[in-house]
Amino acid sequence: MKTVVIWDQLDADLKFFVVNGDLSWFNRKYLNSFDLSDDEQSELNSLVYEEDGTIRVKFRSDFPTEEVVQGARVIVAGFLP
Repeated sequence: MKTVVIWDQLDADLKFFVVNGDLSWFNRKYLNSFDLSDDEQSELNSLVYEEDGTIRVKFRSDFPTEEVVQGARVIVAGFLP
């Protein structure tokens, strides 16, 4: 199972990345929001960013349609500045 993440940073263009596993429970979850526990914040943060703040995932500017056709789940998650 794979998950396509639509990464939303409010005023920035949407970006996309694909990860292995079912991360559907992160759907509609945002870093810096009040609805995530500290552990969930850490997990989502470490999914996208290295400890030094560099980006861990490979963002794409085009939607990965081929992954969805092959059965990937699709979620929206992001970062609130």
